[in-house]
Amino acid sequence: MVRFDADIAGIDPFLDEGDPFMSAFNALFVIVPIFFIGFVALVIVLIVVNARRLKRKGINPLATNAEIMADAMRSSAAQRPVTQPAAGPAQTLEARLAEIEQLHAAGKISAAERDAARARVLGTL
Repeated sequence: MVRFDADIAGIDPFLDEGDPFMSAFNALFVIVPIFFIGFVALVIVLIVVNARRLKRKGINPLATNAEIMADAMRSSAAQRPVTQPAAGPAQTLEARLAEIEQLHAAGKISAAERDAARARVLGTL
């Protein structure tokens, strides 16, 4: 005859303490929350570290990536020196037309290219 004193002892008579599946299952109820709490703590620490790093660099940590990239592009454009194209002596209209004729006579450009170049030069008046 089996006697169950489950109500008195406060244990469930259907859970056998010697069952390895039940002990592993009970261990999961301890291990999973510990990992979850550890993961949440790690995420919070990484967020705080990144926010401090951005603040040290003078960047608003709540700014979007697009804002940060736009600011970086503006600052790099402002730091770039402005270079002026080399100012050579301006050719006269006659000199440019003569140069086009010389290129055509030397066979370096075709008649169609010569006509297009002449039109561009004459269009710049």
